[in-house]
Amino acid sequence: MKLLSLELKKVNIISYCIAAFAIFACLLGLTYIFAWVPSLGTADPNAVELFSTYSGIAAMGGAVGLMAVSALASAMGYRYVIKEYSGANAILLFTYPIGRKAVVWEKIKLLLLFVSATTFVCTFGGFIVFALTGHMFSLVDDNLQLIDIALALRNAVVLACLTDGIALCSLRIGFIRKSNSMTVISAILLSMLLVNLATDINQSFTTVFYLSVVILVIGLLLTFNMAQIVENMEV
Repeated sequence: MKLLSLELKKVNIISYCIAAFAIFACLLGLTYIFAWVPSLGTADPNAVELFSTYSGIAAMGGAVGLMAVSALASAMGYRYVIKEYSGANAILLFTYPIGRKAVVWEKIKLLLLFVSATTFVCTFGGFIVFALTGHMFSLVDDNLQLIDIALALRNAVVLACLTDGIALCSLRIGFIRKSNSMTVISAILLSMLLVNLATDINQSFTTVFYLSVVILVIGLLLTFNMAQIVENMEV
């Protein structure tokens, strides 16, 4: 716990919190735009059906949030993990009176905690704000029910796990060349491959759930590999 507190002091978490708040605000604004789609006479029938329900709007918001937070997570992962093991920074880390693997995992814990919280707040928190205002001002041609909130909560937890997995996988890919661009691009590409499934999460929840578990497990295995590489690094 002390090591986690020390690592938290080292990173400028405020800038990432500001970025997370910006994602929250943009996602919330986009959600209101989604609710406006059915009123467009030229809107696609499938889009009208999707954006006419609270559950459909929540799913779309979650999919967009997945891509946005994945990009933020990869950027934070590069700055907080990969860059720390590049050049002179690594020498300082290796002077810690604790195992190298332990330091890596403390960094990963903090990264996953931030990513999970950001994903949950941006997707579920944003939906709650929208749902309350939408219900008050009749923005959606649908009745807000408890099941809509339950589905949004369930989906937010699964998307948080999926985002964690994407962040870990992109982190390991970026660690190969210790490249910021490789880390961010890999996260964006992975999230793009999964965004359609995330959009259809209400109808394909089982598929998304198991895929999230698989990707998270793969990400953890890749992190074990990265920690082993750090353990064997020569200064």
